[in-house]
Amino acid sequence: MTYAWKPHPGPQTEFLRRGEFEVLFGGAAGPGKSECALMDATRYVGNKNYRGLVLRRTFPQLEELLDRAHKYYPLVDPKADWAATEKRWHFPSGAIIKFGHMQHEDDKYNYQGQEYHRAYVDEVTQFTPTQYLYIFSRIRTTDPDIRCAVRCTSNPGGVGHQFVKDRFGIGNIGPRTTIYEEIDDGKGGKIRISRCFIPATLEDNPSLANDREYLARLGQLPEIERMRLRFGIWDAFEGQAFSELNRAIHGVSDFEIPIEWEKFRAFDWGYAKPFSVGWYAMDFDGKLWRFAEWYGAKKDEGRNSWDCGLKMTATEIARGIKEQERDLRMGKVHPGPADPAIWSRRPQKDGTLGISVSDEMAQEGVLWIKADNDRILGRQQVHHRLKVDEEGKPELYVFLSCAHWWRSLPEIREYDKNPEDVETKSEDHGYDETRYACMFKPVRPRVAIIPDIGSFQHERRKLIAARQHATRYGTSLSTAYNRTR
Repeated sequence: MTYAWKPHPGPQTEFLRRGEFEVLFGGAAGPGKSECALMDATRYVGNKNYRGLVLRRTFPQLEELLDRAHKYYPLVDPKADWAATEKRWHFPSGAIIKFGHMQHEDDKYNYQGQEYHRAYVDEVTQFTPTQYLYIFSRIRTTDPDIRCAVRCTSNPGGVGHQFVKDRFGIGNIGPRTTIYEEIDDGKGGKIRISRCFIPATLEDNPSLANDREYLARLGQLPEIERMRLRFGIWDAFEGQAFSELNRAIHGVSDFEIPIEWEKFRAFDWGYAKPFSVGWYAMDFDGKLWRFAEWYGAKKDEGRNSWDCGLKMTATEIARGIKEQERDLRMGKVHPGPADPAIWSRRPQKDGTLGISVSDEMAQEGVLWIKADNDRILGRQQVHHRLKVDEEGKPELYVFLSCAHWWRSLPEIREYDKNPEDVETKSEDHGYDETRYACMFKPVRPRVAIIPDIGSFQHERRKLIAARQHATRYGTSLSTAYNRTR
């Protein structure tokens, strides 16, 4: 049998077989993601009711897909017809595959009132979160023989990078794992939708894997782009403040902290914005272990952001901290560094100054030490802790259960007006708390012990004199040395 196109074994085949409502085929350049999605769009072209939608962010980008469709779709069905004005492929059965783009935010409304069974979003990280989610309102069916779905492809990077990374659990949940989300069905009930991430690299595409020139071109890319496009690494981006942060190096599975290790807590205050409490232990080698966290935030679904505080009082937070330490059986936890802002007395309605957050928490038995808030030195200390030694070991480890830390720290960006600092408008609460902890327990530079040259020369002269004395008077060298001044 002759095929118009056949998937390679591995990620391509798996992408076509998955039954989740959303599937992301993502990672490095070259595994044939776009071509795979383009061919999957023809799955139901034998059904007269089928309507498919293929999207790219801009029309110039869409033209690449159109060229590929013109190559393969006539092979799928020789009678398939391309309507250039409508940007649609018409199949003899009556099925239609529409090609479109959303260059501007409001272009999503161009699809209002239209119905599609399956949508294929190529390079989904180039779309805004609101554009992507709007597509869902267009996906529906009255034909039981057609299964609705959204299929995406993408390399890391782009305006929707973080949204896509969070939505598909990249870095937090193992690839190929089905994620379930409960949503309102509009009738007072709940339904579950499913999604998963299928990673792939150039090696998964035998058609390109042996192209040495293409491999060489990828190798010539700047470091960040090379990490993304050659290896499909989602934690690398331009302007990343802590590019050395690596889950495989700095992340550890939870274990029981030895009772002999010193434990302390660090705190970044927030009310309308999130607060962050981190619990740290220091081992006998001076390494820090962040073993627990309490991140006071709620998710803003509209913006897909966690940068929204719980508006808890200082008393409520203090009681929550004590409860966490009791429930996790932390034992003795020493007072640690906290945001210096909590020592400021708060204005009252009558114009007077009330007690500070620090005083209010102290009344609950939760004490703090004012953190060193030098932002430049603090960032340097975080770098010192993340840097690995000759054996590949860092000075800071973080339990993998600290989900908010691992979600937010890799996304911290350098401040474009001062590269020595980080961007304060980002979700930096976990970072600030870690910075306080690193300044509280700074890494001391290793100082080589230089011998006292003057003392060495003095001892040498004593030894020469002792030898002369022993030779002249026939005494032992040790006796002569002890008599020599």
